[in-house]
Amino acid sequence: MHRVGLVVPAEPGMIQFVQQSARWFIDKGELSEKQRLAIELAIEEIMLLLVRYAFAEGAEEGSLEVDLELDETALRLTIACRALPFDFSMVPEHRPGQVTNDGALSAALLKSMVDRYRLVNGGKDGYRVELEWLRPLRHIADLAQQALQDAKDREIASSCEAAEITEIRPLREEDALALARLVYRSYGYSYISDYIYYPERIAARLREGRLQSWVAVSSDGELAAHAALVLDRADACAAEWGLAVVDPRWRGRGLMKKVSERVINSATDSNLTLLFGHAVTNHPFTLKACASFGLAPSALLLAFAPDDLKFRHIQDALRQRESLFTTIRLLKPLPNSPVHLPPRHASTLKRLARGAGFELQESAATVEMSAKASATLLETALEPAVNVAFVNVRAAGPDHAAAIAQERRRLCREKVDVIYLNIDLACPHAPEVVAAAEASGFFLAGLCPMQPWPYTLRLQYLNNLTLDGSAIHAVGEQATWLKDLVLQEHGRAETIG
Repeated sequence: MHRVGLVVPAEPGMIQFVQQSARWFIDKGELSEKQRLAIELAIEEIMLLLVRYAFAEGAEEGSLEVDLELDETALRLTIACRALPFDFSMVPEHRPGQVTNDGALSAALLKSMVDRYRLVNGGKDGYRVELEWLRPLRHIADLAQQALQDAKDREIASSCEAAEITEIRPLREEDALALARLVYRSYGYSYISDYIYYPERIAARLREGRLQSWVAVSSDGELAAHAALVLDRADACAAEWGLAVVDPRWRGRGLMKKVSERVINSATDSNLTLLFGHAVTNHPFTLKACASFGLAPSALLLAFAPDDLKFRHIQDALRQRESLFTTIRLLKPLPNSPVHLPPRHASTLKRLARGAGFELQESAATVEMSAKASATLLETALEPAVNVAFVNVRAAGPDHAAAIAQERRRLCREKVDVIYLNIDLACPHAPEVVAAAEASGFFLAGLCPMQPWPYTLRLQYLNNLTLDGSAIHAVGEQATWLKDLVLQEHGRAETIG
């Protein structure tokens, strides 16, 4: 890993210096010319934005903290400052075909220039933008081994006789290409997590401890099935049971159950607090599998994935963006903390918690408005691959209603399809924040413990999307009840002007 930190005066004249500093990382990471131009443009736009608004065009003196980091898979750039309070609502809206002022940052342009970004606006405590560009590693389609083989082999006739399974073992770094091939055979190129098509990125995640996989291997050495624990970082307290894939030639042999048992047993023996899974809803199989391993539905995320997600040999086309059930299984008790439930959803949240095997301890304490933080702190992460945003309410100030509404409008102007809003129920002001968010058009998704807080309530907002609830498959009493409730809440939100 290569990393450097810079502190530069908040002046337009420093833009070129920061751009030149980034070029060493760009060259070292072998990023493309297109990426170089995008990085340099992003640096220019962000620095101009901060100088213009946070430093009042030079009327305020200060500095920008710039951090550049290059690892095996990505280049990351962070620019932070402590200056005048700043909010994106201060920036004129970007309109295609029209010239904006010199300091205006088009968030829509930013989205097109990066692979991932996170925005943290702390008001008087400063502002931080974190950008990431993936290194141009070898995609499975470009590998010399012709991983896709010819068209006939790619389709894999269901009548093809498959070799016997000889072992179930942890995934090895040298298996990375074979895993990419396995995922292709089930999903084509539509799988949500794009890194799975880059063997070097798979191997890097294995080394970092962010991917802990088990595979079923045939007598001729092919990977027939795979499942994994996927972690945001190696020391995370929660892991996703995911990347559950069976080669069409070996379906119907119970391999998914066998590899998933190994994965879940390894989670049980670890330091993890919670295991969660995302069950697609265009068919019932994933939700049934989650239930068989003790993962209970706790939230329904509407329209999470693009409608080009394809399940080869199950269903080749989706009618709409794919909704996901979040399912959870506690491995250890959650921290003993009282929660502050919004009255309208109190019984719903208690039922969701009980269904997942824990109780919510509701606090009877009340907190005065003056006890709030001085300003609302929102942390926004955009996932361009699926065009959704996650907004964490890190602190709630007296301006929380305006801040949430402004962030929603900004993301809608970016044409983000879905916005998920995370609220910490341990925060005394959670009921007020929920009420303000719902007044702005958000509606209930459910409970998502440890994502990021132990008691996380998730709301959602659909940006001009049409949704056919009948296309969402729910299995079991809890999932069916939750589906009906969330769709009812969605209908209520649509009536808000």
